Amino acid sequence: MPEQEDVGDGISIDQSTGTPRNTTKVRNGIREGQLNRKHLQKNAERTISEEIDELSLAERIYPVYILHRVIVETVNMCKRAMPNEAIGVLLGYKQQYAGQTFVKIVDWVTGEAIQSSASAKFTPEGVRQYNTFIDERYGDVEHRPRIVGIIHSHPFGSEPHFSATDYNTFLNFPYDAKHNVFILVDPKAGYYKSYIVIMNKAGEKTLEEVDWIEYTPR
Repeated sequence: MPEQEDVGDGISIDQSTGTPRNTTKVRNGIREGQLNRKHLQKNAERTISEEIDELSLAERIYPVYILHRVIVETVNMCKRAMPNEAIGVLLGYKQQYAGQTFVKIVDWVTGEAIQSSASAKFTPEGVRQYNTFIDERYGDVEHRPRIVGIIHSHPFGSEPHFSATDYNTFLNFPYDAKHNVFILVDPKAGYYKSYIVIMNKAGEKTLEEVDWIEYTPR
């Protein structure tokens, strides 16, 4: 059998190919390509070029791995909040394999927030609530997940994009750590887009859209 390296609960790497194990295709049924990292609706038809793209990119390390349960629950949170925007905190681990950093999202939590059709922001009580929830759920476990980003919705029925307010919020403390993940969702149109914090050539922090993949535990 191929030698494997364990890189965290639910994911291991086949060292002969560099391919993460125990992953599933993203929600539209295509492992790779522009559509899969954005759109949750099932794509009814596959083209030959899409099949080739899937094969040629199958052995890469994805920047973001998201537990299936987290996807289902966060989409439901965003749907319940409509027509208002929703916000939640992502929990997980930042890990490395073959010199590449990737983020594994294993849980999420939310709290009291000021929500409208144009914004969503945690109140001080909401911050206390989600931190208390994390402490109560994980306590002092050895491999306690950390806050690795934010999930936020724009329920406008079209492909969502970050607003100037979003950039100002997510690129400042306490959310702006390198490789933090920001998920932007439109539950009406079925978009689920993933971004990470990077440093650009000018040494400034910015958000870059990246591929993500859904996974299930062993």
